[in-house]
Amino acid sequence: MYFHYPTFFKLLGLTFSRRYFSPRHAALVVLFVVPFLLLRLFVCMMRLLDHVLYPDFHNQVVRMPLYIIGNPRSGTTFSHRLLALDEQFTYLKLYQTIFPAVTCYKFFALTGRIDKMIGRPVHRILSVVSNRGFKGWETIHKTGPEKAESDEMLFMYAMLSPLLGLLFPFLKEMDSATFVDFMPEKSRKKLMDYYKSCLQRHLYATGPDKILLQKVALIAGRIEAIHTLLPDMRIVHLVRHPAESIPSLISMFEVTWKSLAPHAVKDGRACREMTDLICKYYLHLHEVEKDFPRDYLLKVKYTDLVADPRATVHDIYNHFGLEMRPDYDKLLSREMNRARTYTSKHHYSLADYGLSREMIRRRLQPIYEEYGFE
Repeated sequence: MYFHYPTFFKLLGLTFSRRYFSPRHAALVVLFVVPFLLLRLFVCMMRLLDHVLYPDFHNQVVRMPLYIIGNPRSGTTFSHRLLALDEQFTYLKLYQTIFPAVTCYKFFALTGRIDKMIGRPVHRILSVVSNRGFKGWETIHKTGPEKAESDEMLFMYAMLSPLLGLLFPFLKEMDSATFVDFMPEKSRKKLMDYYKSCLQRHLYATGPDKILLQKVALIAGRIEAIHTLLPDMRIVHLVRHPAESIPSLISMFEVTWKSLAPHAVKDGRACREMTDLICKYYLHLHEVEKDFPRDYLLKVKYTDLVADPRATVHDIYNHFGLEMRPDYDKLLSREMNRARTYTSKHHYSLADYGLSREMIRRRLQPIYEEYGFE
């Protein structure tokens, strides 16, 4: 498993530096780092076992995967979970991103069958732990061990994910973690070799002949690297108005920052750095996608997805020549009826973070022009 030591030691150094030091935050970082490294060691050992028990995973082909991308809070999770209802796809569940090893997949499948036979006590315990662990996010992003989820944890293990900003609110200092595309080629190739092995393991264990369905909301900083690795990847890019997606994401991070690093919220530094990063992500995707083959890229406005999810899914299938089976279309209609009754309890505004619509528009003029945002 690839591990970017420079980022790891830099984040620790910043945590204990005079500039950013907070006793509360430093203690929580220590409490996180130790179990994280132990968990990572366990996963490394399981992945080594894969070479002994399931060596054929090396031969697994990752062919024409479908990626649902977009800047965070743009409807990627909703559309991903709609598509995941179709059995022609295989997708990562949250627990599979935490334990990316065939050996773990097989072990958990076995324990799941045994648990079901004895009344599912383990399942009930995990549900309680999950509900408590994600408390505070239930109105923002519902997730759990069995939920379809992004592959961000794979990059967390490598210390190269902007999600590290939840615990380390130093986004301005995390060049490699936020922009893999700008890393030295040698390091980027090692990271992508590790990433490919994760995808191969997943396909091998869950459906070698299925289409890999991925949802990655923080892909912007590594889109070129992944596209180089998977040149036949198909992309659905969901685009939401920046003045809506940016404060929504900040409010999501702020829930964690208030608990782990309240000092970073008080002066607004972390919020400003998050805004700056997402603006760069919008612009980077805008530039990189100019060179993507049109047949492999479909751009969808968030407003169109929300207005008619079923029609949006049909557009995706038509664009990429995917088969729409009648049984899946019925499931889609049922989920659409449920979505109509959903009312978000997640409230946020630009003003809450010292931002304005005019400020965002100036930063992202090319995006406003391309999509006709007002």
